Amino acid sequence: MDVTVDDRGDVVVAHVTGELDTYTVPDARRVFDGLRATTGSEVVVDLREVTFLDSSGLGALIGLYHRVSDAGGHLRLVCAGVTLRLMELMNLGQVLDISTELGEVSPNGVSPNGVSPNGGAALA
Repeated sequence: MDVTVDDRGDVVVAHVTGELDTYTVPDARRVFDGLRATTGSEVVVDLREVTFLDSSGLGALIGLYHRVSDAGGHLRLVCAGVTLRLMELMNLGQVLDISTELGEVSPNGVSPNGVSPNGGAALA
């Protein structure tokens, strides 16, 4: 697993590749904990190149969601293949903002096509 971070001011993009599982999640959490989340900021996690995601990886993403939300920011996950299928199976699109393309990111969490982020219910 590898995570690279692209800080674009009010938008931080973390690109994750490889397996996000019990063995790699401690490293991922360290990177996620270092992502800047402030009021009005957007954190984007690009999971399109993740080849395996288990429950501990989901837990790390949900923990990041809580931290970003508590700080007044917005979290968006970009998924494809394995990660998209898992998000669909878990119905996480009802709670998390999930897209299939990185596209342009904006500091207010609104995609260039004018779609507002999902304001879903809180995860426990």
